[in-house]
Amino acid sequence: MSAFVMVVAGTVFWLTYKEAVLDFEQAVKGLSSNTILYDRAGLPFHTLYGIESRLIIPKEQISRNLKISVLASEDARFFQHRGVDAFRLISAFWTNLRSGSYKEGASTITQQLVKLTLLSPEKTLFRKFREIAISISLEMKFSKQKILEYYLNTVYLGHGNFGVEQASLTYFNKHAENLTLAQASFLAALLKKPEAYLRLAHSLAANSGYFSSMQLEEAVNRQHAILQKLKELNWITSEEYRTAFQAPMRVRLPNQHRGFGRYFTQHVIKLLKIKHGFEIIYGEGLRIYTTLDSDLQRLLETIVDSEIDPSVNAKRQVAMVSLVPQTGKVLALIGGRNYTKTQFNRATQALRQPGSAFKPFVYAEALEQGFSVNSVLKDQQLFYEWENERGEIQVYSPGNYDGKYGEERQFINENGFTYFTDQMTLSKALEQSINTIAVQLLDAVGIQNVRKRLKRLGLRLGNKTGLCLALGCSEMSLLQLSAAYGPFINGGRYAPPVFILRIENWAGRTIYERKTKDTIIQESVYSEWTAHQINQMLKGVVRRGTARSAVWNNAPESLAGKTGTSSQNRDAWFVGYVPQLITGVWLGNDDNTPMYEEQGGRTPTLLWMKTMQQAFPTLPEQNVVPEFPQVRIKTCTVSGKQATRFCPEAVYYDYPPYETELPLCNVHAAF
Repeated sequence: MSAFVMVVAGTVFWLTYKEAVLDFEQAVKGLSSNTILYDRAGLPFHTLYGIESRLIIPKEQISRNLKISVLASEDARFFQHRGVDAFRLISAFWTNLRSGSYKEGASTITQQLVKLTLLSPEKTLFRKFREIAISISLEMKFSKQKILEYYLNTVYLGHGNFGVEQASLTYFNKHAENLTLAQASFLAALLKKPEAYLRLAHSLAANSGYFSSMQLEEAVNRQHAILQKLKELNWITSEEYRTAFQAPMRVRLPNQHRGFGRYFTQHVIKLLKIKHGFEIIYGEGLRIYTTLDSDLQRLLETIVDSEIDPSVNAKRQVAMVSLVPQTGKVLALIGGRNYTKTQFNRATQALRQPGSAFKPFVYAEALEQGFSVNSVLKDQQLFYEWENERGEIQVYSPGNYDGKYGEERQFINENGFTYFTDQMTLSKALEQSINTIAVQLLDAVGIQNVRKRLKRLGLRLGNKTGLCLALGCSEMSLLQLSAAYGPFINGGRYAPPVFILRIENWAGRTIYERKTKDTIIQESVYSEWTAHQINQMLKGVVRRGTARSAVWNNAPESLAGKTGTSSQNRDAWFVGYVPQLITGVWLGNDDNTPMYEEQGGRTPTLLWMKTMQQAFPTLPEQNVVPEFPQVRIKTCTVSGKQATRFCPEAVYYDYPPYETELPLCNVHAAF
């Protein structure tokens, strides 16, 4: 009988050899493999599944424990035959003949691979001849190790898991190359009937992350039989056998992934398609190494979940982004309250008006053009006239948030003393977010100059934007705005946002790697002195200005940032930072309706404070901006001159060493 089978199979082989090999190669190429996203620590945090959930890996990444376990289970004579094991064929035929039923199979691993990739599941004699013929063809074309690799990447191991790598990660949370003998032999045991061995009990699945010992009983019995076979074959020692036999099995339930970083993942997929040109991502087996800090991402999501109550306002949405100012690496990103309900990414896709959070860029341009932190301007009503294209006279008269000007405005110093003034230093104006002074500055430095510099910060403004630009009337994304704050803490240098560090194909070959290292200096947008002055001014915003709620007990002196609220309270922002991390927060309604109870100094600043209070102790120590000569002089915030004891408010400002003699204030006389 076996001779007859081999003759027929040989005939089929000579007729189909080339075609069979080509078909197999095409089938192997067509195997889908999951694309995996890794965080900055090299740990997987998200899987992009193909048609089949599979991770294809080379044979070098499959442990010996797993290889010998599978061979013992399925084909112990794999390295002795040439695709068809005549000895097993005769033995199986005799056993089945005596029993009168199909009790024992004789398929080799090569034959099983052919069935998995090329043949239909029908049981006919001609199909069996084709299976044998193609198996012989593959053995002539490929090495034994390669066939075993193909097989281990193809087999089904239950609950949607194809290939040993995906199954290893699902059931044991480790790579196939790191499996113990006990775990490897357990996976091999699943080959016979995976989902029959791993039945899901829904009542248990809801309360535990692992299969119960009762659920695993039948699979463990099969595992023990494989270990016994390994020992009989002398492939393992008696000590290895005892250790594996006695090892308790903790097998994870499938589909236990608690998705996080979904908006971050969404943006990475967008970059893969647009920037890196991958038309197909799902099922391509890519390994994407990203900048995500999983701990910080979870923290941001926890803060948002606990602080934004959907029952209070169902329309309210939030976005947050955290990045490293020196490198642009985005560590965490939230694009909305709930990704499953809405995939619109409000951190990257939404273009909203930043309000006063835009003002630091106007002030920075002013400093570049010769203004100083102690330059004085008057808070007064403004009227700007111009003629539109139809010849009509237009008037722009910006107001302050509280509707007050000049002598009507009162301030309270650190001692609780109240005073009134209609003029103040630039630093004081930024702390209090005085609109009229920001508009005067923009008019003085020129809109086009601001626009040109912002282009180098990744912010492209509309050509029709007028003086309202000073108040943040031009739309931008939270990611763009947050990254643009980087130069203020990075010596004037801008680092564009980075999400992807390296891309590998399924075989581990690097096909993209970001070459820029942390030590490489980025493009200089502002001078170091301008960056230092803005940094000091933004520290004042947090300590004495509109963002005082960003400070917690024992907070570091390095806290800095700026609030922003757009017209009619449609958008509320806070972009704050410490030397190691910038975090931007946006709050608003998708339909752009007003939030009368909100502004940048409220919920956005609160979210930032709660996040940084927990995140700051975990950040690495870092001196970012190099020290350079400077002089600190106590300055009157009204006159901009060296303060006397009669000045209502005095703050230390930094000056370059050549300004060691600042004139004494002559505005405030003795009382």
